[in-house]
Amino acid sequence: MTAGEDRMNLRKSKIHYLLAIAVCTIAFTAAALSQVTPTPPATPPTRGVKPKIKIKPPKIGKEDLPPNVEMGAGTTTERSIAVDPRVSLSLCVNEGTVKINGWSRNEVRTFIENGNKFAFRVLQRSAKGDPALISIVGIRQLPGGSNTTADCISGEDIELDVPENAALSIKGRETETSVDTVRKVVVTNVGGDINIKNVAEGVTASTYRGEVTVENSRGAMALDSSSGNVVAYSVSPADVGDSFRAKTNSGNISLEKLGYRLADVNSISGTVLYAGELLSGGSFSFRTTNGAIRLILPENSSCRITATYGYGDFNNDFPVKGITNNVAPGPVKTVNAVIGSGDAVLRLITNNGSIAIKKQP
Repeated sequence: MTAGEDRMNLRKSKIHYLLAIAVCTIAFTAAALSQVTPTPPATPPTRGVKPKIKIKPPKIGKEDLPPNVEMGAGTTTERSIAVDPRVSLSLCVNEGTVKINGWSRNEVRTFIENGNKFAFRVLQRSAKGDPALISIVGIRQLPGGSNTTADCISGEDIELDVPENAALSIKGRETETSVDTVRKVVVTNVGGDINIKNVAEGVTASTYRGEVTVENSRGAMALDSSSGNVVAYSVSPADVGDSFRAKTNSGNISLEKLGYRLADVNSISGTVLYAGELLSGGSFSFRTTNGAIRLILPENSSCRITATYGYGDFNNDFPVKGITNNVAPGPVKTVNAVIGSGDAVLRLITNNGSIAIKKQP
């Protein structure tokens, strides 16, 4: 073998050795890579992907509802109707809290929460064609799917906005009723308090179980409670001859600032309290069967007094003249006296209690 052949064989051996090393390296690297878990990207790709956004539906309240919209069955209902400015409206309520407010619109708007559906029934129209006499009736669904009407409605909260010159007639069973700023109102409750203010032309309010409160109102008034207190202040007639009457079977009567010349006040069992003046030419009667009578009058008061009492006494802070006392044996005693010039007539009667007439401080 020549020297050239030896160099050729040596070169081939080196090449084979390098190739063997390269093959081993590639195999080792592939094996190592197969053992490694790829790391996901820090954030998912956003291109072409729309994020999911949860939108909470807004809570719908009474102020968000347009007129003549009903929501659900037996839950919340609101309706409105354009009416004559002096509309007369009748309403019967089985149960619920009733709030009625006068506003400047010639429109009746009624809202019932958690109650039955209702509708307006037009009974008479004005010369212009506007509803002048309407009632609110309940709507009930019959098993077959058809609807029928009921005389009364029910709801947790019942609110009405009516024209300021509206006249109202309200009958209730178990209701708390408040009325503000209307022309005239008649409320009759079986049970529940009645609160009335800012009425222009007369109030009639009666409840069997509850209190009656009237303030800042005018017109003829008749206030009754079978088992509750009667409170009235800052009330006066709207027309000459309007009278004031208040009665309770079991409760106190508290009156302040009566502008009437005719007043008849009677409690079967309770105290009668009056603070205010006695108008000239007026006739005032305060009676209780079982309770005291307390009057707080201005210093310049003028009246003729007839006071009758049984088991009790009579006290008077005013100077009087022409006084006569009937204190004959027996439970009934009578005092006749004149305060000032005697311009008004004042009758005070209690079977079991005292009578006191005090000066305003």
